[in-house]
Amino acid sequence: MFLIYPHKKSESEIYAQIPKSEFVKQNDIISPNKLIFGENTLVLKNLIEKQNLAGKIDLVYIDPPFATNNIFTFSDDRTSTISNEKNGKIAYSDKLQGTDFLEFLRERLVLLKILLSEQGSIYLHIDYKI
Repeated sequence: MFLIYPHKKSESEIYAQIPKSEFVKQNDIISPNKLIFGENTLVLKNLIEKQNLAGKIDLVYIDPPFATNNIFTFSDDRTSTISNEKNGKIAYSDKLQGTDFLEFLRERLVLLKILLSEQGSIYLHIDYKI
């Protein structure tokens, strides 16, 4: 089964549109664990090309935006995000809808599939409204 919608990119177009990037180490801690802060498509492409992790990841969990059409904010006295809180700083805008949302999610899943091992699993946190 294939989903057809306007502006759907091929897997090669998705990969080619992402510029190369480099990780910048922020501390001197030696650990096998990594906390990576960055735009996720740039990070995923870096993990594939520079970290040589293609086909080596056994478990992926993602919690994408839910296409709520809301702006989520946070304030100094509250660490969790709340939709449309006044006087808060913007945490993220969840404005993608319809096919734009599908393509946003699909682009990330295409990259994650490259990273996934043969026995790997992707857990996608999404709710019934999507």
